[in-house]
Amino acid sequence: MNIRAITALTALLVVTVAQAGNFTQENTDKAKALIDAAIEAHGGDALLDELETMIVRQRSINHAVGQSLGTEPPWDTSEGTGYDAIDLANSRYVNRNIGSGGGFQNDGGTIINGEESYQLNYRSGTVAKIAEPDFATASGPFVRVTPALLLRSLNERRANAHHLGETEVDGRMFNVIGFSMTVGPAISLYFDKDTNRLHYSERVFPGFGLVEYIFDDYEKVDGIAVNKTFTLRLNGDINLEREILSVQVNEPLDTMLEVDEVLVSIPAVSPDPLSRQELDEGVWLIGGNGTYAMFVDMGDYIFAAGGTAGIPERIAALREVVGDKEIRYGMMSHHHFDHVLGVTAYEAEGATLVAAKAHERVMRNAADDGESLKFKAVDGKMKLKGQRRVEIVDIGPTAHSEHLLVAYLPEERILFEADHFSLPQSGPVPPAVDSTRSFARALQRLELDVVKIVSAHSSRVATMDDLDAALGAEVYQARN
Repeated sequence: MNIRAITALTALLVVTVAQAGNFTQENTDKAKALIDAAIEAHGGDALLDELETMIVRQRSINHAVGQSLGTEPPWDTSEGTGYDAIDLANSRYVNRNIGSGGGFQNDGGTIINGEESYQLNYRSGTVAKIAEPDFATASGPFVRVTPALLLRSLNERRANAHHLGETEVDGRMFNVIGFSMTVGPAISLYFDKDTNRLHYSERVFPGFGLVEYIFDDYEKVDGIAVNKTFTLRLNGDINLEREILSVQVNEPLDTMLEVDEVLVSIPAVSPDPLSRQELDEGVWLIGGNGTYAMFVDMGDYIFAAGGTAGIPERIAALREVVGDKEIRYGMMSHHHFDHVLGVTAYEAEGATLVAAKAHERVMRNAADDGESLKFKAVDGKMKLKGQRRVEIVDIGPTAHSEHLLVAYLPEERILFEADHFSLPQSGPVPPAVDSTRSFARALQRLELDVVKIVSAHSSRVATMDDLDAALGAEVYQARN
């Protein structure tokens, strides 16, 4: 089925209407009848009354849409494996993901089991207790890609479900139902009018755009309809292709909920609230929830580095200490979509956006008014003057991006980077990945005298000793 035939405009309209809740009683009643038919098509009693646990193992091909080395397709691809397991009666959830891509190697997982919930990192060999576990939030991504679980969620929340109409795609007719899950934005579900099975769903993810889920090749497992293939599209481009290797129904999860004895315990993972950390006089790292920006007082203006989510809130926290001082420059580290979310915030401040020359088109596309956006291209290196010096350096190509800007304060010996060396909240320094190695080589090549390394994704400030520890003796001997 060519889902791309459904226009983004239609998708946005559906979700917008669902969020607004502006529905008639007729549409509500229609939705209830369609939900009953869909439940029957996906297993009936086996789905609603008999399903207690589900274990899904999969193999995936990831397409790095907006996250590749370059700015244009074809996007870089990588492979991964993993599993998800859920205990519906007891609100327990387990996942494990193994793979690589973008200069990273991943091998981690999560256990949600009430007070005995953990974050697992097999690369680092560590386990951290989760201070405030949330079953609905943790299991939500699994539920959204699993038709049987989506149908159960839809049934539980049928009071807020509404029939949004019918649509034709490639000669097939679909009924569309919109509803709001327990956690996350409104979602619309497309059911084949002939089979009543779910073949497509969509939602608008703020800051990222239209997310489409495509389910195909159904078979029955213990009376429950399950899809053998799954595709995720982001703004029309394939982002993930998944082959379902096996589905187990009503198997116990007890052994999967046990923490491997080889993992070493580290302090608990706690919530990451918005915070302001002064790195040096007039230099702040501000952020929370895994996204941070650095702000530098240059005397008569502010220089900002970092473009991840939540920049308006980070600017507000900055204003508490600097007042209404002008933010003159906002540096964007690279072109990946999670690092250009702050473009509009700097644009609203009247700041000049600073980015690699090769990333200008991406930045203008991310702006509210790309044509009038004040933009300064960096082709290699740029220096800013004020009461202190700031050097903006393109350290690319790296294993993560063809161009990657860092902000370096030579007097303070502070360097801001994104995606190459980010430390966890606590515990040992994790082993280096390819992006870390290319970052270290760039520091060596450019002879940057660095004491503090601050990251767009961590409040924990790293040192060169931490970098040495990550790399090990085999790589970084030349610096000493």
